[in-house]
Amino acid sequence: MMFSIFPSADMNAEKLSDFLIKAADYASPTQLARNGILDIENRCFKQAAVLLACVYHQQQWQIVLTRRAASLRHHGGQIALAGGGREGLDVSLTATALRETAEEIGIAAHEWQTFPVLPPDYTPSGYEVYAVPALCRRSPKIEVNAAEVAEVFYLPLVLALNPENYRSRVLNYNGKSIDSPVLPYRDYDIWGLTAVILYGLAERYRAYCEAALE
Repeated sequence: MMFSIFPSADMNAEKLSDFLIKAADYASPTQLARNGILDIENRCFKQAAVLLACVYHQQQWQIVLTRRAASLRHHGGQIALAGGGREGLDVSLTATALRETAEEIGIAAHEWQTFPVLPPDYTPSGYEVYAVPALCRRSPKIEVNAAEVAEVFYLPLVLALNPENYRSRVLNYNGKSIDSPVLPYRDYDIWGLTAVILYGLAERYRAYCEAALE
């Protein structure tokens, strides 16, 4: 199998599945640096999970993203992956991500093939957020919960996996600062935790491809 560190639009399902199986084995330097300024050893964090949802839409792999309803108390109007806080009946973080995805955009858990959970990202607001890679080999029907989601849109995976498509923005926290990734796409400003997770996936993809070339 031939590999390139630059993703291609015609990536097949087998290669994508192989990467998602192994993605958690690779580190994201950006994730580690961002977590490092948040004093995670001396704080308590609430667990949450988001679905890093890849679907085959319009003849290519795309990531499902949402724009949160403006009326929400936290992060209203921001671009996000479907997900939320872990609840007592959730048997796993994967279960959390699947439940929240069904609640927010109406895609049932059985539609997804899920993969090992990625290491957590921590947020200044006190969440320990786990991204759950997931794959659907078609484009499932979406039913938006308007109370939580203002819009759903698709981000081409080939664009998200290429680090050259990202810009940076300074994150300041407790007198410390770090460059944090930002992904401009059409009229969307993808920043914050969502951009960190996506950029981390790009870093993991590069490491995965470089390992395959050795």
